[in-house]
Amino acid sequence: MPKYFDREEANRLLPALRVKLEELKALQAQARVKYEEMRDIREVGYRKDGNLIMLSDYQLAKREFDTIVQNANALLDEINGLGCRVTDVEVGLVDFPARIGDEEVYLCWRMDEPSIQFYHGLEEGYAGRKPLPQNSSSPPGV
Repeated sequence: MPKYFDREEANRLLPALRVKLEELKALQAQARVKYEEMRDIREVGYRKDGNLIMLSDYQLAKREFDTIVQNANALLDEINGLGCRVTDVEVGLVDFPARIGDEEVYLCWRMDEPSIQFYHGLEEGYAGRKPLPQNSSSPPGV
């Protein structure tokens, strides 16, 4: 059974999530650079025996790439361990399971937003975001 967040609880996580998302974005950029480096090394070509001409350079770049990916996955696991889920690293989108009345929804936050202001249904995604009620009669659980 998922953990359900209310708006205040999710908002308290945002400062730490911003830091973690920035770190994830940096790791993603590093992984992209290493991947391109590995591609470029492969394009140099292969020896007659089938090994890469620049095999040791490729192996080093691959180890560095694997370490970056491992660090990114550990950070994602850490964020997911809080009960929320990252849906887009580049944009900085995070969903928090919640309930509005009897309906299961996701509180939806983008890292450039100051607080949780939107939600969407479980199948709707970012395109289906709707503003959360702002008045005191907002539904329980939000």
